[in-house]
Amino acid sequence: MITHENIEIIHYFLQVDKAPFKVMLAQLLAEYKAIHTPVRIVIFDAPVDNEEYVARFACIREAVKELFKEKQPSVSYVAQPPQSMGLVMEVHEVQLTEQDHIEYRMLGDLPYIIIEREGCKRLFLSGVTGDVLHQSIREQSHEVFSRIAKVLETEGMPVSSIIRQWNYIEKITACDATGHQHYQDFNDARSLFYNGVEWTTGYPAATGIGTQWGGIMIDVDALLCKDGSVRVLGVDNPLQIAAHAYSQNVLLGEKDAALPQKTTPKFERAKAVWKEDHGFVYVSGTAAIRGEQSLEGVGIEQQTLTTLENIEYLVSHDNLNRSGIPATENATLITFRVYVKRWEDMEKARQVVTERYPDLPAIYTLTDVCRSELLIEIEGMGVLC
Repeated sequence: MITHENIEIIHYFLQVDKAPFKVMLAQLLAEYKAIHTPVRIVIFDAPVDNEEYVARFACIREAVKELFKEKQPSVSYVAQPPQSMGLVMEVHEVQLTEQDHIEYRMLGDLPYIIIEREGCKRLFLSGVTGDVLHQSIREQSHEVFSRIAKVLETEGMPVSSIIRQWNYIEKITACDATGHQHYQDFNDARSLFYNGVEWTTGYPAATGIGTQWGGIMIDVDALLCKDGSVRVLGVDNPLQIAAHAYSQNVLLGEKDAALPQKTTPKFERAKAVWKEDHGFVYVSGTAAIRGEQSLEGVGIEQQTLTTLENIEYLVSHDNLNRSGIPATENATLITFRVYVKRWEDMEKARQVVTERYPDLPAIYTLTDVCRSELLIEIEGMGVLC
């Protein structure tokens, strides 16, 4: 196992076969044995509607609280059916050093984790939702960002300390009755949340991905290092126009009334965290896009290969160096999440990924991605040295 002092985040995947929900959840939690300090648990499942989503999320939170007591990791629940059709759990762990101090905190009903050492502070916040049952996607987006802002303000961490966001958007490419696309409404809310912030190291790495249910949900990793011992840098990909620089031509739906035009997705292709001679890189959700145009009409195999090529170039030694990261070799990819639009493409995508990365831990889920013509999206983590 690759670990690096103080700044590593280790991901584990566990899954169980299809059974009644509470049976699967109990099996997963019983199977998981923490090696380091768990800071996030993500459950992937297929609830039938938003009422069941809300009920199951509450059940997950209660089960995790019961297991971990006052030291519970943050929790999120993603309505994406796993390829196995059972229940999948992803766990993020951090290996604490003697210099680290961890606290489990609450703001209202929102739990989160703070890890501090002299000069640096880290935040792990998960499962931030709005009123899933009653609010529109636009209303939920603004509420969720407001809740995140309150946590950051409480902890004295600027919005620019966010280094990784997972943005889950119910029926991401759908439009409401007024012509507002869910993804565009989310992007406009994110732009308003980021407005006026000095992004000196680039926007966060991010994934904006569809879910079957669950409205808007966001997970956040944030890092504030005041002593300069850790460097955080955005990583661009010359093969792709930066998402935050897209033209209006690829943005769909109506704009938010508070904005002069539709706003772009505000994220970097990757975000690197570097300390002395090592580090790690968050690889944002990546698809078969070159420039700002999707690769259309080529099928799942070619889209998967192009997506992998985009990731490989992104984390290549030359590109990392171009971004100011003094890595001596290509990043070592250590985990993938693979999001596939159609069931009939799931196994084909898995075969392509496995042929290229036979030993890489990965999970595969069914969900829509941010453009109707895209069949797959892949995100991951890498280690730098």
